[in-house]
Amino acid sequence: MSGRLARAGLLIAGLALACAAGSSASVRPRKHNAARRERSTASEVVVPRGQPVEIAFANDPGIGFASDLANAVQMAVDAEPDVRGFPVRVNVVNAATCGNPPTAAAAAVGAANAITADRQNVAVLGQVCSFGFAQALPIYESAGVVTITGSATSPSLPAAAPTVFDRTTVDDTSFDTWYATVSTLPSDLAWRQAYSRRFGTAPSEFADLYYDAATLLIRDLQRVSRIDSLHNLVVSREDLATMVRSTTGFQGVSCTVTIDASTGNRIDDPIALAKCA
Repeated sequence: MSGRLARAGLLIAGLALACAAGSSASVRPRKHNAARRERSTASEVVVPRGQPVEIAFANDPGIGFASDLANAVQMAVDAEPDVRGFPVRVNVVNAATCGNPPTAAAAAVGAANAITADRQNVAVLGQVCSFGFAQALPIYESAGVVTITGSATSPSLPAAAPTVFDRTTVDDTSFDTWYATVSTLPSDLAWRQAYSRRFGTAPSEFADLYYDAATLLIRDLQRVSRIDSLHNLVVSREDLATMVRSTTGFQGVSCTVTIDASTGNRIDDPIALAKCA
């Protein structure tokens, strides 16, 4: 999301994040557990038997559609609620980056530091706006924590995190035309209808792209994780980042997702869109 949509989001401030009641998996604020953090290292996340595998979500509660993004992530988790028998939990981190650009960098850096300080976070969804993201991405890069955003569209972002930055949206150079097409695809329309039936209102822009981001991440966690001799779930951060970056032809609700291996950008593929139509 660049300035155009970020400013639109600011027209409705102060909306709290909402999650569906009665879900089997949860999207909720992080609760710290020092004992479990000590089991993981900078290169591997170890999830003890009976504990959840944790994903951070750098959302911005100050924008009017924050709850829609959270709902979309929840739908993805509910569709794939566990990784090799370990329940998925999403830890929402306040990354208020869609407001004043002068303060966005500080908010983005603060969120990135909080996420990477907790070694149980295997990956991060978001952040929502491009503001400040370039300052936060080197923190994720240094920690080896893969990121997937469904809304930060600035073309400059890939250079800030050469190995861990990825997105399920195209960048600003073709976003408007591309997303206008995506929004009319049968698969996207069907997902929007499912969202409306569940939450009683139509989803906002980008919600479908966060559903795809969360679904892609959970799929790749299934692929790269392993169970060790003590029945813990073990996730290599490097393997996960490599798997996400090598995404080719992943079937999302927004059509097939292919990520450019050199940048982490989603490739704008008119041929694929025509097939999905």
